[in-house]
Amino acid sequence: MKIKAIVFSAVVASILSTPVLASLGNTTQDLPLLERGVSSTQMLAQGQSKRFNINIEQATTLKVASEHFPGFTSTGNRISAVLYDKTGKQVAEASSPRGHFELVRQLQPGNYQLEVTGSSMGGTKENSNNSYELHVAY
Repeated sequence: MKIKAIVFSAVVASILSTPVLASLGNTTQDLPLLERGVSSTQMLAQGQSKRFNINIEQATTLKVASEHFPGFTSTGNRISAVLYDKTGKQVAEASSPRGHFELVRQLQPGNYQLEVTGSSMGGTKENSNNSYELHVAY
């Protein structure tokens, strides 16, 4: 009986600790790198954010714009971006209720994180209306 209690306690502890361990895994090393050009296709995650690393090697102007696929409407899509420096301080933000944001900011060399959040009023998550790409220049 004592062994069953120990095994049961271990199973419960592992189930309860899994979300805590998963949340600790969101370090800068785990984030995708956002480079110059056009990103891979992303999906609006109905209010959940997606973060990207951006490494700036020399003083420059960063420009990030969201873009939906030609032929698909972005009406009803709300999308925003917040740029953070390596200390976690917010350095820029941009948003749009029409599904297209443009963030422009003069930056010094360093590591930054871009957090994109969005939601769509219509369609399913797999719907092309919920898809976007990021156009990045610096």
